[in-house]
Amino acid sequence: MVIDMKKIVLLLVLLMGVPSARSYDNVTLEFEYPSQVLVGEEIEIAVTLTNTAGNNVWECYVRIDKEGIPDHILQYIDFKVDEAKFKAPLYYKKKGVYGTDQVSLKLRFEKGVRGGTYTIPILFSGRVGECKDGCIPLPPQEKKVKVAVIVPKPFLTLQTNSRIEAKEETVQIPFQLKNTGTGKATNIVVTTSPLDLPAEVELNGTVLEPDNEMEGRITLDTSKLVTGVYTMDISLTYSDENFNDSGRKESVDVIVSNEGPTTTPPPTTEAPRGDIYYAEALQQLSDESYKDAVASFIDAEVEYLRSGNTEKAVESRNHVEEILDTLALEKDRGGTDSFSVIVGLLAGSALSGVGMILWLDSKGF
Repeated sequence: MVIDMKKIVLLLVLLMGVPSARSYDNVTLEFEYPSQVLVGEEIEIAVTLTNTAGNNVWECYVRIDKEGIPDHILQYIDFKVDEAKFKAPLYYKKKGVYGTDQVSLKLRFEKGVRGGTYTIPILFSGRVGECKDGCIPLPPQEKKVKVAVIVPKPFLTLQTNSRIEAKEETVQIPFQLKNTGTGKATNIVVTTSPLDLPAEVELNGTVLEPDNEMEGRITLDTSKLVTGVYTMDISLTYSDENFNDSGRKESVDVIVSNEGPTTTPPPTTEAPRGDIYYAEALQQLSDESYKDAVASFIDAEVEYLRSGNTEKAVESRNHVEEILDTLALEKDRGGTDSFSVIVGLLAGSALSGVGMILWLDSKGF
């Protein structure tokens, strides 16, 4: 076999001219950013690059990948700094210390975006090597930054007494509003119902900042009411800064024990007897006159059943059951024996019969 020395020499020359391929590691990236922000607050994403690639790095960038953000979210983002470049060249090591640099990306979510957690994709690119501007592209890196965006919302609580006893011609019903939310409440309005209750609302403002409180009161003219128990609904409405409305409602039982005005006769000459007995029972219960309270609740139940007001009849019966349960517990603990007296009262009352016997039996009497 004849060896062509010219071809071998030519091959060796060509091989000497091919640069040897060299592999490098990648740089290390660290991200610092807030985990949650309010709408309108600027978000700063600080990116620190540490050159652990094995040689100097060049043309290193981080940028927000807008194409990776859905359009319905993108429209609410104001990008202040969407791309940043690290200094170059960034040395690999000096005196055993890696070279570092930091840049920041900035953006903010504008009003109109819904509250929630959003992902902001960030891309890194760069080059590494001894050549000017780097010889080899660094492997790309991607970081998905997640930020919870909070839309400020007010949340008002309404606190008042659940039961008021009217002892004069007018009664004051105080109430308190507190904003436990994150946003300002505006257009605050407090109203009462039913409308035939002669009530006026006083409120010392219509705007309430977060963590603040507001007081008000309702003046009820009970001189125009006959004896009875009246349920007043207190309704609260308010808006957030985007004019979205919210509200809540509380109820107050007002116990009136007068005969109405002397100059203007009431619509009816006599209050419903069930309401009269019911009001008396509540007062006796408040005075801990349990025997009298049970008797009055029984009379109220009978009158309510006669008038077809089954809801109030059931409510009266529930009060009787609650009193019996309380006294039975006291008897078991060695307290007063009012329990047996009241059971005897029930057995001989207008409500005695099969239904009452079954009820007493279910209680173990």
